[in-house]
Amino acid sequence: MLVDSTTSGFESLAAHPRAALLIVHGLAEYAGRYRDLAATLAERGISTFAYDQRGHGARPGTRTHVDRFDDFVDDLNLEAASLARRSAELPLFVWGHSMGSIVTMGAVLSARHRWRGAITSSNSLEIFRRGLNPLNPIFRLGSRLLPHTRIPLGLDSRKISTDETVQQAYANDPLIPPTASLRLIVEFAAACESCRNRATELTLPWLVVHGEADAIAPVQGSRVLFDALRSQDKQLVIYPGLRHEVHNERPAERAKFVDLLSDWILARA
Repeated sequence: MLVDSTTSGFESLAAHPRAALLIVHGLAEYAGRYRDLAATLAERGISTFAYDQRGHGARPGTRTHVDRFDDFVDDLNLEAASLARRSAELPLFVWGHSMGSIVTMGAVLSARHRWRGAITSSNSLEIFRRGLNPLNPIFRLGSRLLPHTRIPLGLDSRKISTDETVQQAYANDPLIPPTASLRLIVEFAAACESCRNRATELTLPWLVVHGEADAIAPVQGSRVLFDALRSQDKQLVIYPGLRHEVHNERPAERAKFVDLLSDWILARA
């Protein structure tokens, strides 16, 4: 059963749920792009919940802007607390994609919830370790003086997926802005460095997934995370030839990811 939520998102409820999954979307996208996948997971016994991060999708606020990255983390913790109250009998998992992977790491590091496991796809730890460094003094000063200055994201739809249908939908989606605020970019870069430095504190069961041909978030980010994890239960899956959204690839490749995700969750539920 698919239900719109009051937090600019949705929930897809399993008839006989065995686990609950909270999805944290990436930069410049929104929860609604995960509806079809969530419906498939619900059919497999995983009730799935997604919400629009602030400044994204239908949620009010300045588009792709945040005053502090921890606002994203706080929002995830609030969503998780609400979900835990409503589904107290279910083991709770979290999946963060791209920027959402850093939000997820931050929330797990905050130790506010009893997560059963975490999944990250297209981890962003290496995004800002190429080209201009947003953490240099000039960018940091600019983010304080002119926080709403718009920065092009360069999110070419061809980098998203090898599936041309997905590329066209992404390119024509009015809810996907081409820019983000300078403050968000600087805060995002700082959060990546913080999570990188603290990744050895992570001990949850963790599934790390990446497309090897990802030209947005370098695959090395997932390798760095996997190596740093101190979990006794961790798995790294890298798909050759796939791009940034492994969950939005051609049907055969997408099915492999959905099988991996659902099997991994249910084996730990």
